Amino acid sequence: MPYHGTMHTQRSYKRIAVKAVLGFAIALSVALFAAFYWWFRPDWLIALVYGALCLLAIITVPLLYRMYGFVDLDVLRELRAVEQQDHQEMLGRLSKLQQSLEDLDINEGEKQAKTLNNLLNDFHEVIANRFDGKNLSASTYLNAARRVQNQALQNLSDMVGVGHTISSLKRQSNNEDSQRQLADQGHRLKKLISSNQKLFQALTDTSIEVANIEEIGKFERTETLARLNDLADIARQQSN
Repeated sequence: MPYHGTMHTQRSYKRIAVKAVLGFAIALSVALFAAFYWWFRPDWLIALVYGALCLLAIITVPLLYRMYGFVDLDVLRELRAVEQQDHQEMLGRLSKLQQSLEDLDINEGEKQAKTLNNLLNDFHEVIANRFDGKNLSASTYLNAARRVQNQALQNLSDMVGVGHTISSLKRQSNNEDSQRQLADQGHRLKKLISSNQKLFQALTDTSIEVANIEEIGKFERTETLARLNDLADIARQQSN
């Protein structure tokens, strides 16, 4: 499941929030101006002054909404909802993969599915706590961490595919070609398992850093994000 960039998501939500507030301010100002003009029937100068005050309200309301942090609160609510939805979808995919790995007797893959389940839940709890208040810093980890998590899921899915191939080869005649293919599939399975072990360690480190984000400098955060993205790229290339 592709995950949209968090910074892009933040900007989108902020635009939506500001547009919503601006729309409300415009509608309210127009309604008040219409009511004022209908009730008092003022001359053009007074109507112009009142119209200028309404225009000022249209401009200042969204500015104050942003200035006092309400935009960030709206973004946090949306990010929490998106993260929750992504989390549930990933757990659903993982549950099916774990069952498939168990059916194929890929024991190490099944163990990794359980490990990834724990890592997903741990990261979900940590990121949820860090979305409290007005703290948007933790959200910068979401995109990179999701890439790594999705790559780990893809590796497990590839293990299922390899498992089916191995089962099919074992049912065929025991000739030299089938033995070579079995060896190749076994080698690929080991590479997928090794790749996930590295991804799991990165996810563990990320959860720890997010939990202690106030104590980590900007340079360390940038370095971690770069490492996560590089790791996801390498793992995806190796799995192909």
